[in-house]
Amino acid sequence: MGSSDPLEGPVDVFLTFYMPIPTSYSKKRTEACLNGSEMHIKKPDIDNLAKAILDSMNDVVYKDDTQIVNLHLSKKYSTHPRTEVLVREFICLTLR
Repeated sequence: MGSSDPLEGPVDVFLTFYMPIPTSYSKKRTEACLNGSEMHIKKPDIDNLAKAILDSMNDVVYKDDTQIVNLHLSKKYSTHPRTEVLVREFICLTLR
């Protein structure tokens, strides 16, 4: 956030957790992980991962995680484990 103040209104949060592929996996199984045909259904649980990230952003990115009105989570395998975070101000579009 740099020198920016924490957001004060409703926000959308997108979290993508890229998990490491076990080194014991065969080439075929590793490829399945990378192309999405084998999903990461092991610990840690996605809700526990999300909770840690969301709580850490309190008073930094937003005032409090109660401001989150939409939460999008995904957990995938990757050869480059990381967590990608996108927080944006919620914009309500009303169609008439």
